[in-house]
Amino acid sequence: MTTRTTSAPARPAAPELDIAHAAALPGAAALAALGVTPDGLTAGEVAERSARYGPNAVSSHRARLVPVLWHQLRSPLLVLLMVAAVASYFVGERSDAVIIGVIVAVSVGLGFVNEYRAEKAAEALHTQIRHETVVRRGGHPCGWT
Repeated sequence: MTTRTTSAPARPAAPELDIAHAAALPGAAALAALGVTPDGLTAGEVAERSARYGPNAVSSHRARLVPVLWHQLRSPLLVLLMVAAVASYFVGERSDAVIIGVIVAVSVGLGFVNEYRAEKAAEALHTQIRHETVVRRGGHPCGWT
């Protein structure tokens, strides 16, 4: 004898949904694609999704020295100038090699300083932005920051 047990159908887990695709869907279809009802998520579902996907937060902008410097150093023109400096050095034109090297160093230095200052300004602007929305949790609207 086989016993079958039935239970209420579980909501599907939130699938990965491309934002452009989600924006093109009607509201009800977007909710269905995300596994959400118009009443919103329950506290348990919020906890499970937070554990699975991480916090629901906008990533903050941070200025970092190494990525800014790397952005300056990966220029193809810079590589070409450094090759020219090395070639000049090995063919005996040491003064030309030094001049090219100084020009490259000044260019990288100025570009680094300007880009880093711009990143810091963008970071300062980003810290002034406040993101708030109203969500539904268990059928009731509540604020979320």
